[in-house]
Amino acid sequence: MINGLARCGVCAIVGALLIPAAPHEASAQGCILFRENAPLFGPGLSGSYLQPGEWDVTASLRGSTADRHYSGDVYQAQRTALGTYVINKQRQLLFNVNHAFTPRFSAAMTVPIVVASWSIPSPIAPPGPRGTQHGKGLGDISAMGRFWLFDPLSHANHNVSFGAGLKVPTGTARDTDVFPDITGASPEQKAVDQSVQPGDGGWGGQFEVQGFSRIGRVFVFGSANYLANPRNMNDTPSILVGIGRPSTTTPKRNFNSVPDQYLVRTGAGVPIWKGLGASLAWRVEGVPRYDVVGMSEGFRRPGKEMFIEPGISYVSGRSTFQLNMPRAYYRYRAPDPYTGAAGDATFPDWVVLGTYSYRFGKVKHDAQMPVAAAHTEK
Repeated sequence: MINGLARCGVCAIVGALLIPAAPHEASAQGCILFRENAPLFGPGLSGSYLQPGEWDVTASLRGSTADRHYSGDVYQAQRTALGTYVINKQRQLLFNVNHAFTPRFSAAMTVPIVVASWSIPSPIAPPGPRGTQHGKGLGDISAMGRFWLFDPLSHANHNVSFGAGLKVPTGTARDTDVFPDITGASPEQKAVDQSVQPGDGGWGGQFEVQGFSRIGRVFVFGSANYLANPRNMNDTPSILVGIGRPSTTTPKRNFNSVPDQYLVRTGAGVPIWKGLGASLAWRVEGVPRYDVVGMSEGFRRPGKEMFIEPGISYVSGRSTFQLNMPRAYYRYRAPDPYTGAAGDATFPDWVVLGTYSYRFGKVKHDAQMPVAAAHTEK
């Protein structure tokens, strides 16, 4: 009876994760800022719960190039035709260390390294040479504790975990580069665009729920992760100032906002052959129009993007290799939170996520489950 109720609870949570996250949230063009992490379940059946005393070390790479503009959910084809589009390249290397203290409780620390660029023709009309801004360096380090709701010893085929943690503003939010204004003149050292800053300048709270349930040879999984940034604005001049178009009617938009971020992911995986597995997931990530805690002033590009995410994994001994390639099918740039005017932002068609994980350490208990261990990705 208890196991039946537990399975129903898991299915209910996973089912809830199938519901798209509601959009909540400029006028300079650019890319939606998104670098939040979330658990990435692998479909191999040779994995297990992380045991007390064990460590899991993961290195993952996220790469994307955004050059297609959207206002609302409408593609701005004229930007491509005229050659006035922004090109936003994001590369992020993520190191994650996870340790299990008990069968139900584990803690993880995540260290990101960011290399990104943002470019636009200067002048924009007629299109001149591209003025490129580069941002790179250590990102915002985070730490999170996770707790399994049900005892892993008796719930090998389904479970739910909850997590909470802290994001520390270790990455600079005021990286600079030499680039011209929007007319192609006055090249000088200025703060780069918000989307390529390594950090956001604020302390944040991370909240997460994840779950899985096996149905025959197939298992379904889901996760939802939310980063709440209470700080209103940082002291970095926004791109409006950098390109020579500061706002006179809403001067607070001349400084960058410290926005919340969210990621929801759910799908199913199956084993294929000898440690090889495949998965297919639905994914949405974005920046809300308004934060859940604190003010939401300053410059931000709110919006969301939805993906269909195929993936493949291979488990060999203590190592796990995984490749996921989310393909976008829906983009939405939310209106300006001050004026309600339609905004403009670029979105990537593809995101490439590559992960390698290695598990080690003395095992004190054994609680096997038929799903590869959760890794962390961005």
